[in-house]
Amino acid sequence: MGNSASALPYSIDSQIGAPHDHNGWSLHNGTSTDGRHTEVSIFVGKKPLLAKTPASPKFSQQMQLIPALHHFRYSKKLRHPHILKVYATLDTDNPSESTTEGGAAAAAKVAATSDNGTGDLMIVTEPCMSLDAWLLTNPSPEQLAWGLECLVRGLHFMHASANLSHGNLSPSSFYVTRSGDVKLWNFSLVTQIGPNLGPDNHFRQWEQVCTLDAYRSPERVERRYDAISNHGVHAMDSYSLGVLIDHIFQGRIPQKLQKAVQRMQTPNIKMRPRLQPLLRCPIFDTPYQKLQLTLEDVVVQPVEQKIVLWQKLGSSMQTGALPKDVALYKILPLIQSSATTICTNEAMLTQDLYRREVLSMLQPLFFIVETHLEPEKISKELGPLVALLFKVKDRGVRGGLLGKVGFMSQHLDKNSLNSHVFEPLCTGFNDSNATLRELTLKATLGLVPFLTPPNLEKLTRYLVRLQSDTETSIRTNAVIFVSKIAPEMGIASREKHLFPAFARAMKDAFPPARLAALQAIVQTKGLFSPQDVAVKVLPGVMPLLLDPMTDVRNEAFKVVNSFMGVLQEESIKMAQRQRQQQQKQQASGGPVAPGVPTKGAVAPSPASSGSYISGLTSWMAGTTSTATPAAPAVAAAPASAPIAPTPAVAPTVAAPVQQFAATSLTATTIADDDWGDDTGGWGDDEDANDLAFSNIGATTAAKPQRAFSSSMEKPVDDDPFAAIGMKTTGGTKLSLNKKKGGGLVLPKATAAATKLSIDNDDLADGWDDF
Repeated sequence: MGNSASALPYSIDSQIGAPHDHNGWSLHNGTSTDGRHTEVSIFVGKKPLLAKTPASPKFSQQMQLIPALHHFRYSKKLRHPHILKVYATLDTDNPSESTTEGGAAAAAKVAATSDNGTGDLMIVTEPCMSLDAWLLTNPSPEQLAWGLECLVRGLHFMHASANLSHGNLSPSSFYVTRSGDVKLWNFSLVTQIGPNLGPDNHFRQWEQVCTLDAYRSPERVERRYDAISNHGVHAMDSYSLGVLIDHIFQGRIPQKLQKAVQRMQTPNIKMRPRLQPLLRCPIFDTPYQKLQLTLEDVVVQPVEQKIVLWQKLGSSMQTGALPKDVALYKILPLIQSSATTICTNEAMLTQDLYRREVLSMLQPLFFIVETHLEPEKISKELGPLVALLFKVKDRGVRGGLLGKVGFMSQHLDKNSLNSHVFEPLCTGFNDSNATLRELTLKATLGLVPFLTPPNLEKLTRYLVRLQSDTETSIRTNAVIFVSKIAPEMGIASREKHLFPAFARAMKDAFPPARLAALQAIVQTKGLFSPQDVAVKVLPGVMPLLLDPMTDVRNEAFKVVNSFMGVLQEESIKMAQRQRQQQQKQQASGGPVAPGVPTKGAVAPSPASSGSYISGLTSWMAGTTSTATPAAPAVAAAPASAPIAPTPAVAPTVAAPVQQFAATSLTATTIADDDWGDDTGGWGDDEDANDLAFSNIGATTAAKPQRAFSSSMEKPVDDDPFAAIGMKTTGGTKLSLNKKKGGGLVLPKATAAATKLSIDNDDLADGWDDF
């Protein structure tokens, strides 16, 4: 004994109505606990309460427990599309066994154990509501006609196939599913009927207790059970159904059905018609009824007919021809089950016919989900199915799914988007069809905010690959896509892929691709550091300033102007930081940091690292206007030390003084080291003689006087600086001949210059003097 409700994989939730509304059973909403959270209805009959509650106010000594046990038994045995579907049953007093005895035997057993019956009877069914509750929703005449047809078909099954009579037809014996199907229930008086096989003892004992008087036929009231057994199993139920039809149509029975209802309610049992011919009445011939019948048989229909059905449903639902409940609770489950069957069968996926069926399902599927399904249920209903649909290797199916990625990204959870949508979607980037590749690219944009870092990195690599695509539109969209996902990229990934992608697009032969790259750079302006702007961005943009296309040139100038402002702002910030640093150091009494100029200081000239002419320019700039020819050489001051300001003096014109006074040159013949070749950039193009220096070293100590080789007849003419009018420290005067017109005539060398060399010990970084 005891309560073993936990043995059922369902949870019992809120109760609907009172027990007396459901023949002594309490009706509850429920959900499955297997992880799918399937919604169900649960009928609960508490044995102690049933054993104490009279089945009818007229019969206070007859309790509800025995009819409840009879119903419990038959609810597990009867299966038909128009009988309420049972998922599970449980008797908590005996969870390992089911009630198999009925009638008097069951009554005797219950009577013997009624004092000890403390458990519950539980029946788990598909979600449903009572018939009276459904009638309050004001169904349309087509829906009422279909509900009546469901009753007739269910009763015909019991009469013709099971040889059973329901015996207790009344509004409390029918329940309506969410899709609008009326189904049989309340089997507390079910009995066999046949020739010489009248109603059983259970029926004779309880029929007047359980059935309302208005629904009892005259022979039942008169207890003529022999007439019931000899005039067909349908006789009792036919009379009760005639009364029920009047209740369903609330006294306004359609004219075409009135004559049939009168025949059903005749007192003459011989004249009552069977129920199946009733369906010939014109009120049942409606488009709604035809659709319902087609949906019932869709599983056994040929694939070609299924394809036609799904295509028609898509257009019908868009015009509002189908009720919401039918679309949501009948068509959607059919699509889910059919698509799951196909997508999980590899043999079916290899056949083009089944792939076409899946394609025809997409339109009604997404219309129902987008229009009728509650937002919090979309992920549950659509997520598992999407993962299967992406496995179908059909471009039509893939294209239909890509068009709905934006909707999926708004309603599916992040895990489903990454595993069920993005992973299979990436195969479209490698498809041989250019249209599908482009659709894949456009569809992926909506997924970017929800992608995990690994998937975002994976997407970036696909975009880099698409920049080499043969289709110009795909290359252009790829660079636009890069700018869209740039804010979502990590710092390392951004440095690795962002500007290289733009640089690659700026070199594209397709002008719109170059233009898109420039626009993308402006959109991602804030993601580049000033150093990247100066070193990477602007040098890459500069060639496009002279692009053949006017639009590209104009956009390039916009980019340059925009980023020049960035560099100017950064330069101002650098100066401010330097002044702040100087002020901090002066306030602390410490030395000024190297590279930070003080007030009134003159920045030292940079060391020359360029060509011969640049070295001369640096040397000339460093000469002082008041230099004395006989002044001794002075060691160069360190670059980091500030130079004290010199008092202002009147400018005087004087010849420049060479800064190499202390340099020692040894005239030795050395091997050709390419310093004197014209191809090295050091030669004097205007002189027929090549003049070269192997090296120059600057030292602070005086060196011995340089000597010349015997081949150099005139040391003065061989001075490398005499040709440009410079005064050397040796005091030799150089004359400049004036030619007519004010030009200068440089003296020509009379002898070939000999390469000079210096000792290896003097190889210091003498270029610092420049």
